[in-house]
Amino acid sequence: MSADFPQTVRQILEVVMFENWLRFYFLSEPESGGLALAVPDQSLARIREQHPQLTPLAEDLNGKEISFERSRQAVCTFVAARLDDGAAVPEVLDSAAFGLEMRLFNTWVQGHEAQLDANFLDFSTWKRLFAEWRNSDKVKEWAAGLRTIDSAEANSPTQ
Repeated sequence: MSADFPQTVRQILEVVMFENWLRFYFLSEPESGGLALAVPDQSLARIREQHPQLTPLAEDLNGKEISFERSRQAVCTFVAARLDDGAAVPEVLDSAAFGLEMRLFNTWVQGHEAQLDANFLDFSTWKRLFAEWRNSDKVKEWAAGLRTIDSAEANSPTQ
């Protein structure tokens, strides 16, 4: 693993968080059925201003039907095209480190859904709130325990 591996994990996690944030606040049900991403022009302008590096993902998904597969493909394509070492993307996505961060992020979203849903929060606020939660002693302890369990399971012989 390269020295940039932790940085690549953080970069990919940010993209996943951003895509999740887009779906959380801008998912709509068009009359034609299904679900689509509908980011208003004013919100897109703000994204361009505050998160220019992530804007192409929002523009790519905006106005399109959204599914789990479409979201996953958009994130993977986006990170592979924009990271310095796109070849490292599969390695990171398959890593225990990234899996742990995804598990923590999903836990955070589920545990804070009411707070996140009560008022619109911009993406910078989402990142800040997650970072504060992620850096709390309780979550650090829990993450360390999960890493230990994951490591033990990875090293145990299959039956």
